[in-house]
Amino acid sequence: MLADRRAKIVATIGPATQSKENLKKCIESGMNVARLNFSHGKHEDHIKVIQSIRELTDELKAPVAILQDLQGPKIRVGQFDEGSKELVEGDKVIIRADKAVSDGSFIPTDFKELPQSCNEGTRILLDDGLLELVVDQVIGAEVHCTVVFGGILKNRKGMNLPEAILPVECMTPKDLDDLEFGLSQKVDYVALSFVRRGSDIRKLRELIELKHPSTRIVAKIEMLEAIDNLKEIVKLSDGVMVARGDLAVEVGQTRLPQLQKEIINLCNELGKPVITATQMLDSMVENPRPTRAEITDVANAVLDGSDACMLSAESASGKYPFKCIQTMGDIIQEVERDSDFYYDIRVDQEILTIADSIAETACLAAMKLNASAIVCLTTSGRTASLISSYRPKAKVIAVTHLKETLNRLELVWGIQTLNIKPYKSTDEAMSQIQKLLLEYGLIHQGDKVVLTLGTPVMEQAKTNSLRVYTITQKVGDGADAGQRPLRVR
Repeated sequence: MLADRRAKIVATIGPATQSKENLKKCIESGMNVARLNFSHGKHEDHIKVIQSIRELTDELKAPVAILQDLQGPKIRVGQFDEGSKELVEGDKVIIRADKAVSDGSFIPTDFKELPQSCNEGTRILLDDGLLELVVDQVIGAEVHCTVVFGGILKNRKGMNLPEAILPVECMTPKDLDDLEFGLSQKVDYVALSFVRRGSDIRKLRELIELKHPSTRIVAKIEMLEAIDNLKEIVKLSDGVMVARGDLAVEVGQTRLPQLQKEIINLCNELGKPVITATQMLDSMVENPRPTRAEITDVANAVLDGSDACMLSAESASGKYPFKCIQTMGDIIQEVERDSDFYYDIRVDQEILTIADSIAETACLAAMKLNASAIVCLTTSGRTASLISSYRPKAKVIAVTHLKETLNRLELVWGIQTLNIKPYKSTDEAMSQIQKLLLEYGLIHQGDKVVLTLGTPVMEQAKTNSLRVYTITQKVGDGADAGQRPLRVR
């Protein structure tokens, strides 16, 4: 069953997957989160995808989180009349910050603040670091450079200045327009690109609170400055993405593996969902099978503690998008067979809230009692997320009648969701839950189940209670396979 997999899969939607028919195949293949990349596409394209996903979640009874990924202040070269320019090692070149188009005699850029961001000796990396320039001098709007590593520079390729502190806002006018659109569509998560400091998250939070407060924030870690402010950024965010493309260019490729582990470890410590992204199965853009290195990369990301692994071009424009999702799912499940992978319970750490205490105790009880499941009656999903952070081997099942909460939890490690009718008492809720869990084959007669909830139920109290049930009912005939939620078929 798809419900057996703990680490989640984020799939980027693009030309290869944006039709309703193909979105259905993505969900059936194992996609938990649909990433909409707002560096590409128009609002009318994205709204069709959002509407299709919401319709399919009802049809398949399979919640899917929608992640809006803002473009951010990505610095790019402009356009060449010929489409590209050859840079030769040792040659002198000029970057002009006042021109968007070039006849080939200079490199154009739309980043008008480039001259004030550079000094003699500043490194400028182009096309994900494949080409490198070093600044000789700045004259007005012109930045004079020497080519260190050459090659063919094509139109609109990215530009990075790893050592520079850039005088730009975290969100461009385009981002603000895209954000307003995304919030009007009630996206579940907004990913903020090129985060540098905690104030970037605070600014986005203020805008979200005005429009759709339940939307959560994912901070993309891809700048050197963000590493210096990492703990503050993670604390202020609802989730984090290790955006390895620009991050590798910024910090240097040899530092990337260790930084990936450090970021994931910090997110695990603070209980924040973390996505590992970029080129995870990149060869499958063209080929039906991944390389051995890619298989190991996905496996190690899961072992490091990632809540989710992300597909980019593989699912957006590749030849084998559904096979990519299935392959990633197979790799994850193989890693998760190891029993040493589970239960990260540190009883000596400080407990700050009642919900923290309940979450830790639920996981400890499940481990000691060999419980089959931890069931969380929830409205916001917070306690279920806290329980997830302890990585229990018992199934974590978040139960609510609120579809928005079910969708959001699809990003979080190990959480499976169950949609029930509104209830007036714990017994009424447990009766519904037990019946569905037995019908879906998630538990069996004689299993122990740990339940977390807030009482009194009718007062919508926050989580403050824990109960242990032994399932006494026998399995009935079970729900018809076609009527079951997709992930428990």
